[in-house]
Amino acid sequence: MIPFMRCVFFIYTILVSSVVSIDLPSINLDSIGQLGFIGDYAGLSPVKSEQQVESVTSGLILKDTNSGIYRLLGDVQGTIESSCALSEHTLILAGIFSTINNTEFNNIAQLDTQTRALLTLNQGLNGPVRSVYCDTANQTVYVGGDFTMPVGVDNTTENNFGGGHVAMWQNNQWSPVPWKGFNGPVYTITQNKATDSILFGGQFDSTSDGQYTNTNTSQSVDLTSSATISGGNGALTGNGTDPSSLVCSQAPWLLQDGVPGYWEADFNSPIQPSVFRISNAHSDDRGTDEFNIISLGSNDYFELSYIDPATNQLTTCTETCYLSNDSNISYQDFTVNNALSTQAIRININSWFGNGGGLGGVEIFHSDIALQPQPSSNTTSPCSTNQQTPSSTVTTTGNWTQVYSFEAYQNYMIASFPATDISTADVSVTYQPYIIAQGLYDVYVNTPGCIGTSTCNQRTQVELVVDLLSGNQSSMILDQQYTDDQRTLIYSGTVAATSDSFHPSITLHISPNATTPSSDTISIVASSIEFVRKVNGTTLSSILDYYPKNNTWIPLSEQLPLNSVVKTIQASADKLFIGGSFSSANSSYSNLVSFAYNQGLIPLTDSGVNGNISSSVLVGSNLYIAGQFNNTMTGTQPQLNHIGMYDITSNAWTALNQGINITVDKLFASNDDSIIHASGLFNTVNSTTSAIPAYNNAMWSRANMSWISPTSLVVGSITNMTQLDNNTSLYYGQIKSAQTYRANDVASFMNGNKDTLLSPITTIDPDAVINTGIFWKNASDNDAIVTILAGQFKLNDGKTYHLAIYSQDTWHGLFEGIQGDIQALAIANNQLFLGGYFNGSFQNTNVTSFAAYDLIRQSVVNINGVYDENKNPGRVNVIRAQPNGQYVYVGGQFAYAGFLNCGAICAFSLETRQWTQASQGVQGTINDIVIQNGKITVIGELTINQQQTNIAQLGGDNTPWSVPSSNPFPAFGTPTSLINYDEGSNQLMVAGSHGNGSFLGIWDGSQFSPISSGIGGGSTLNQLFLIPIDSSSPISARYPSGSDSMLMAVGHLELPNYGNASAALYDGATWYPFLLSSTSNGSSGHMSKIFTSSDCCSPTTIHHYLSVPAVILISIAISLGIIFCLAAIAFLYLFFKRKNSVHAYPEHMEQQQQQWKPRYTPAGLMTMLDSASQLDPALAAATASAAAGLKPPNDTGYSTAIDRRNNSVDLTDGSAPGYRYRNSSGVMASAAGISFSALMAGALANQQGEVASEENPHVYYAKYPFEAKEFGELSLDSGAAIVVTDTSDNVWWMGYKDDGSGNPVSGLFPSNYVSAKKPL
Repeated sequence: MIPFMRCVFFIYTILVSSVVSIDLPSINLDSIGQLGFIGDYAGLSPVKSEQQVESVTSGLILKDTNSGIYRLLGDVQGTIESSCALSEHTLILAGIFSTINNTEFNNIAQLDTQTRALLTLNQGLNGPVRSVYCDTANQTVYVGGDFTMPVGVDNTTENNFGGGHVAMWQNNQWSPVPWKGFNGPVYTITQNKATDSILFGGQFDSTSDGQYTNTNTSQSVDLTSSATISGGNGALTGNGTDPSSLVCSQAPWLLQDGVPGYWEADFNSPIQPSVFRISNAHSDDRGTDEFNIISLGSNDYFELSYIDPATNQLTTCTETCYLSNDSNISYQDFTVNNALSTQAIRININSWFGNGGGLGGVEIFHSDIALQPQPSSNTTSPCSTNQQTPSSTVTTTGNWTQVYSFEAYQNYMIASFPATDISTADVSVTYQPYIIAQGLYDVYVNTPGCIGTSTCNQRTQVELVVDLLSGNQSSMILDQQYTDDQRTLIYSGTVAATSDSFHPSITLHISPNATTPSSDTISIVASSIEFVRKVNGTTLSSILDYYPKNNTWIPLSEQLPLNSVVKTIQASADKLFIGGSFSSANSSYSNLVSFAYNQGLIPLTDSGVNGNISSSVLVGSNLYIAGQFNNTMTGTQPQLNHIGMYDITSNAWTALNQGINITVDKLFASNDDSIIHASGLFNTVNSTTSAIPAYNNAMWSRANMSWISPTSLVVGSITNMTQLDNNTSLYYGQIKSAQTYRANDVASFMNGNKDTLLSPITTIDPDAVINTGIFWKNASDNDAIVTILAGQFKLNDGKTYHLAIYSQDTWHGLFEGIQGDIQALAIANNQLFLGGYFNGSFQNTNVTSFAAYDLIRQSVVNINGVYDENKNPGRVNVIRAQPNGQYVYVGGQFAYAGFLNCGAICAFSLETRQWTQASQGVQGTINDIVIQNGKITVIGELTINQQQTNIAQLGGDNTPWSVPSSNPFPAFGTPTSLINYDEGSNQLMVAGSHGNGSFLGIWDGSQFSPISSGIGGGSTLNQLFLIPIDSSSPISARYPSGSDSMLMAVGHLELPNYGNASAALYDGATWYPFLLSSTSNGSSGHMSKIFTSSDCCSPTTIHHYLSVPAVILISIAISLGIIFCLAAIAFLYLFFKRKNSVHAYPEHMEQQQQQWKPRYTPAGLMTMLDSASQLDPALAAATASAAAGLKPPNDTGYSTAIDRRNNSVDLTDGSAPGYRYRNSSGVMASAAGISFSALMAGALANQQGEVASEENPHVYYAKYPFEAKEFGELSLDSGAAIVVTDTSDNVWWMGYKDDGSGNPVSGLFPSNYVSAKKPL
């Protein structure tokens, strides 16, 4: 049972031919009809190929166009984000993955579309690949992403790739692009056919060749040696008390609880910050929310710009800036927009998360390369190599002292020594600038005047050894005898980038030919050195245009704003359409803009969209965009929910119906451009009229301007699709599951042709809960198959129904007035029986956990339900109809059926509509029931006559339960499913579950024999049945052996040598997958129940061959039987000749009984009693009581026939507590207060005439005993008095007798069994 399970329903009638040859059993459909499947899944597939699977982490999926079968080509440990065709039979696949089919590829692979073989590209790349472009003419693959270099290259080759993020695959090897790389990720690579160029888009602003650079974050300020760190209102105790721990993010620094505070850095010399890199505390649920940064002295606020992680939008702030509290964000960069030179900065923390504020790290950058020696330059930094951003360094040898220059207004380092040591003094300064990219620089030396430092008579010459280009060292002499501050150009030319193999440097020391000054002391000044890059005025921001023919690369003539993120570029004949996350300074465009080479950036209608764009497709003049937006910037298109279309010719927006409910990540067009495919984490597509369920993928028909409802199920984002041949397509992305049919449709498959029902229940109610189902053949409609489902359904009228019937192309809801769940269904004699755990009212009839519905009359039948010990609703798990149609057996967890004490199992008579005990002494829960050869077998968790057991058997009438001496299942678990295995030997097959999985075995009535079937420990067996196999099946084995059947198991099955399946066939040795299913999140589905339109399924045609002597004896017995039959016919002839004798029972008048109804009325009976009471005053009280208690008659029938089992029978109709008997008109005699003695006395006192009637009843006496055998008959004991009220029929009379407790009970009896004379 799966209560309140999110399920779908599917009808299945045939399995079609396979795609990849695999021998599977063929079921005999003629003896089964339709199969119904219920479970927890969103899609189903018949098994045709050994490559079909239920679920994978991420798959390369092949789809057969003709059959719709999906097959797994590759199990990808990651995601495929981009692809391109290098040749007719070579496909490049790239993304974020390590292995495919357990082979290491590292983010990029090559597929041979003919052989379907996957090949490596050397060892791949060391980071995610976001985009690939195949230049088929030059057989070159351009690759962009977040990597730095190919895997496995040597140091020399590594340096050639510069900053990485882009590379080329050419001549079966990796090569760097001409500009070596970028300083940020590449998200898109697009060809511009109009200019024959290749566009690279992403988030970068410099190239590794040094031609285009961004110096904002090139120089990190040494906060250890060149600044003093302090804080205000910091924590006083515990961890987080040291503000200097923020340098290199050594440890968080925290504020006191509930108060603002600040962090401060006081620099030894002024700096001009370009970027503040700040990390939040993420400690003890504390962190900074609002902050600002000021320049101490002027107290001016720094104007900062940053990418807001929540919106991915560029944001500007001054007095109120926000720091993200997302622990996945290690730091945020805040770029300074207003250049301020400062001696100290303060970060004010104004609001916080949790109990107080705090920071996790602070790093400050400045764009200029100015190297100023400091007193502590030789100290060791607390930052480890991987913590510290590379920066310029200055080291000194000798004794140096800090001196303040009153002219330059800053400190300088000076080394002083005796003039006699001029030739031996070991003092020097080594300057090592950090050069991010090779380029042209002017190098200046700044020396303070001697007046400001009072060293005019101590100065002399120094030598500068310049080593700025590998292999090109030079030197020059610089005289420091200046009275005023001096700025001297010492070098102009190329400066190499800093690398592991080479560090540009300048060393200052005393000149070998230095002249002795007039003073006895010589002072050498450690000048500061500036590196000023020469730029051509062109900047780079996130887009580079590369021309392979002449090997040149340039930025666009008009660049996007700083820090722009470009995710997609589409090229038309005359324009580029750029999408991503960016906004112009004047808000003329946001996130989407066009570019013309002769005009620059051109805003689109309504200035773009109000959220970032992740993908785009250009088909003709229609530009389709997708991302995280819901309108244009001006707000005129409110239906652009995460997807929209812009006509580049008419410059007009068009919504795709109501869009999609969650962010769309990827778009691509079908091969013929007729369909736009969208993928992402969404689950709903919004049409013009309703929301359509979607599982990460949606398809838009360009011709119909509407969303397409797919017939198959694919869960997980599809980033693209490639047609491999005329019949095979390849899908890739992050596909978790792909099944042939969507199960939210109700469908049937006849002879391989799909026939979809017009109105599936889950189309009307996508959230329908389906617990169980059954088919009914409507004889009044040419045996049309009617589908009946139990669960919870909201139909078009808005009501919630617990039963849904699909008939004449329409769903009809029933039992809307109950609370709870219907879990079991059965049909007998065109009556639908419902069981579960529920109560309520339907059609003015109360129902409690068991109910009946007449399918012909379309009305509920008034019967009693089942209850627990406290008279609350019980639970029904299973309903089984007796093969002869007399009883329906109900099993579950209950104590009463109506007012009958009937635990766990009870029999309901289809003739009398009364409950009967199957046998006494049963308690607990019954999970399943099998009726076989007159025996009833039950399984569950039971206590029978105080003995605990999981299985018991009832042999026949008046027999107790047979319970094994020891419980056979504790070692295996609780049995949940039971079927006939071999009717000839009375063997049953049992399945169940335990803590480690499931079990399966044979029960022979006394012993359980487990079957070593080999299914995995995680399997769940919910249902078993034996299904007939066609004689033409390629699999010859059968189960049981000698039958025409195989075992079908339903649930979640882990099959050996295959994988997961939701239904499978077993031939005694091998499991064959039959049906696969998947849920809406891509995991393996779970089948709970299968049902058929024909009576099915038990072992068919089992051949038990006999020996020759046994055959001879049987032949003799048949001959004797024929002789006996002839003799019997003769005796019967004599018997019927004497049928008028006193011992001849009247013939059974079943048809007359059905048509007969009593003609008396309660009024006539009361008239008789009233008349009698006038003659006998003792009857007056009884008469008055009767008149008050009589009720109108109804047609519910009689309740006096006693079952042949001679067990107790509940004869109530539940009208009120205490009612036990009722007469044939439905009048409850006990409730009316009429005793049998009063009724008999009245008849004796008022007896007139010869014909008995309700107004004139007569008293008769039974001559012979009579046993009631049919509904409505009255059992008689010899000599018993009967008050006869109807003698209109000459065979069957109507009357009352004493029920043994003084109350009258009515019924029919043979007229020749009674006499007016009282026997002696």
